[in-house]
Amino acid sequence: MSSRRRLEIWKRIETIGDIAVIGIPFDVSPQDLVQFAEQIMKDNPHVKSVWGRLRGTEGDYRLSHYVHLLGDKRSETIYRENGASFFLDFTKVFFSQTLSYEHNRIPSMVRKGEVVINMFSGYGPFSILSLLRGAEKVYSIDLNPFAYYYTLVNLELNKAYGVIPILGDAFKKVYQLEEADRIICPLPERDEEAFEVAKQKVKGKGNSFIHLFARIQVKKGEDPRKVAMQKFKGEFARIVRSVKPGLYHVVVDIRV
Repeated sequence: MSSRRRLEIWKRIETIGDIAVIGIPFDVSPQDLVQFAEQIMKDNPHVKSVWGRLRGTEGDYRLSHYVHLLGDKRSETIYRENGASFFLDFTKVFFSQTLSYEHNRIPSMVRKGEVVINMFSGYGPFSILSLLRGAEKVYSIDLNPFAYYYTLVNLELNKAYGVIPILGDAFKKVYQLEEADRIICPLPERDEEAFEVAKQKVKGKGNSFIHLFARIQVKKGEDPRKVAMQKFKGEFARIVRSVKPGLYHVVVDIRV
């Protein structure tokens, strides 16, 4: 393996609590990463397990495929981020450290006393951090029963008792809720549908927000942020990740 390829692999390593995860390149087998796992555990005594993660997600729960490489065969851990602690199993709930910045930015915009709806809440980071930043009540909806379970644990862990976990399809459950000051829609694969639903449940009057994660395809030379803001009439946009050449996930702040 070339030194350049080795450097690329080292850059793909994430630490989730006491577990390290290596992003597996398309042209590298999991077995080839065992030597990296050994070095990680040697250099970082707090790391008890190392896993590899294949690129992409699958199914309604948007789960990645993981391969255990070394150490404890355990995927549950406590992950600390933005002043909060989250108990999770990254093989059973959607997890991405790429969202860490948005987990802080969006809740930091929450005003005291707001009602927030998080339509696709996962293990609860947007929901819990929104409550800790000042929301009065956060409806936290997810289709994945494991996400529901870990949200229940995490609201206890952070004493975030204003978070109300709801198990089910957000596209249906949201109609049973009161109108919200702010709606978070972190599901770029269904951005247009989520936007149409969120518009019906946000209070509006120019002082409410929808934070929409969108899947944006661009031509060479186009700015994904500008394309997203024009499409959804947003006042701010930020690139969350590049999915592949010309395809991006972009978060758009839309004042309603």
